[in-house]
Amino acid sequence: MTRSTARIVRSLALLAIGAVALSALSTRSVPATPTANERCGVDQLHIRRTAEGHLLDLRYRVVDPNRAASLLAKHNTAYVIHKNSGKRLPVPSTPKAGVLRTTGVPRAGRSYFALFTNPGGLARRGDRVAIVLGELTTELTVE
Repeated sequence: MTRSTARIVRSLALLAIGAVALSALSTRSVPATPTANERCGVDQLHIRRTAEGHLLDLRYRVVDPNRAASLLAKHNTAYVIHKNSGKRLPVPSTPKAGVLRTTGVPRAGRSYFALFTNPGGLARRGDRVAIVLGELTTELTVE
């Protein structure tokens, strides 16, 4: 066996040992504390810039319609707080389209959205923002 082959075999053995140790650690049972998303009946939350950076697009999927009902209620306000500047970015309302967020009765497995203003491209990719949508308050990183 040549030196390079021996080095490769050693590296593979170390990788295998590391994978076994990692899988043993991940199987330990840790009591799960429900996140704000889970308490509100949604998952797959993500926010990204759209419309050439002038809007922020929040998307989420409803898992539990009963818990998520407050998120889609018309009377609840929705906004984003940009962590670096502290500015509050609201949901815009246009004369023809109305409020640019989904409202109504939630259904399990469906995805919903809310658009927020982003004047001057304030929130950039990688910035932390706080989302306030009904009972949901959580922090996300802009994609």
